[in-house]
Amino acid sequence: MKSYPRSLLGRTAITIAVTLVAFMAISMAAAVYFIYNPMAKRHAEDFAAIIVSVAHLLQDLPVEMHTELEDRLLQDHGLIIAQQPFESYESTSDLPYYPFFHQALDRQAGEDLRIIESADSPIIWVDVSAHGKTYRIGFDKQRLGINPPVVLILAVGVGALLTLLASLLEVRRVVRPLNRLSDAVKKVARGGDSPRVPEEGPEEIASLARTFNRMSSDLQQLSENRTVMIAGISHDLRTPLTRLGLAVEMLDENSNPELIERIRHNLDAMNSLIRQFLQFSQGVEGECPVQLDLWQMIESLAADLKLEGSELQLHRNDPPCVYFADAVALERVLENLLKNAVQHGGSKPIDVDLHCNDEEVAIEISDRGPGIPLEEVQAVFRPFHRLEAARDLSSNGTGLGLAIANQLALKHRWTIQLLPREGGGTVARISLPPEHRFGLCGSSVQRRQATFGPEARTMPLQSGKLPDNRASNL
Repeated sequence: MKSYPRSLLGRTAITIAVTLVAFMAISMAAAVYFIYNPMAKRHAEDFAAIIVSVAHLLQDLPVEMHTELEDRLLQDHGLIIAQQPFESYESTSDLPYYPFFHQALDRQAGEDLRIIESADSPIIWVDVSAHGKTYRIGFDKQRLGINPPVVLILAVGVGALLTLLASLLEVRRVVRPLNRLSDAVKKVARGGDSPRVPEEGPEEIASLARTFNRMSSDLQQLSENRTVMIAGISHDLRTPLTRLGLAVEMLDENSNPELIERIRHNLDAMNSLIRQFLQFSQGVEGECPVQLDLWQMIESLAADLKLEGSELQLHRNDPPCVYFADAVALERVLENLLKNAVQHGGSKPIDVDLHCNDEEVAIEISDRGPGIPLEEVQAVFRPFHRLEAARDLSSNGTGLGLAIANQLALKHRWTIQLLPREGGGTVARISLPPEHRFGLCGSSVQRRQATFGPEARTMPLQSGKLPDNRASNL
């Protein structure tokens, strides 16, 4: 799995950081090669020349003048003349200037000089020969410890850090309105009404916000017009349908009963179609989450389908599942998925599984129908889209059931998946956010309890107690 950040801020930060590190490396290499090394060599040459000259000067001057010369050397150049032999060892110092100094010293003296250190003193000594006599001249180690690269690294590093911070602040200033715009787009995608995005920031961002606000307003107006139009058409259609229904009921008993039954069936189908049109156009307004017994909801819906002659097998392997959600929306989603499975399940039993634990809350509805081709899985969620197999069977479906379920799921942040079932068929899986164990609406936690079924609607759920049966066949 790639760990590269997905956010614009994270990616920009890494890009700037990598660029600055490369810049620092190139700058340091150039500075060391073109500035540090030449300066270090020049300094080493000058210092080595002074040390060798001092040895020759001591040899040429009278002894009585040595004291005055030693004072001047200490004051002007920090050099010390050893007065007596002492225990020492050969130096292998790793000071920055040491290699340059050693090479320069050998060149100035014309021979390989010995550089030594005192065992108990921070002084470096050099034995220099002059006209057959050797002088031991010392100086503080810090003379070879000056480190220009540290200063260079500090200067470049501080500059790079300030550049990085300034760049991140600027990127954050750009990303903040983009994040607000992204949240608004997600809300519109879930079917909600997006709040107006502030039209501020750089001109490009402000222009994008203005365009989004106009688009959001147009979409809202279009949705309202669609709802009004479909509601009006549905109302106009239901009036003559009602009259037809009354006319059928008033027909003489000697009329053709088979023809009358077909008319009634067609009227029911048209009323069902109009009802689904209204459901799809209007959706469900956001309701405060209520405490649900998911198992009770499933049993209630399954009991309704049983009355219509369908066979369902319910399975529950987890503890009682009390969940907070929009009861009307969730019931409609499950009802549409169950009816879709029954309709395309080939008259075979439908398996319904409830999974409810700390890691997942999911309901799986499995049928033994012909299945859905992989290339059609996303298409079946589009309004009025029906598979060729469904058309061939001349089913009474309208192609709106899955579209309505998907519309509601997106609005409530649920996930619907249509997966192939082992052995043939389809598994419709709806996943609910497991963290929604408590429902917040406004500032208070809603603990109202929803019940299902003709009998349960008049009785409250008794302290969340559920039946002990883990599976039932309906």
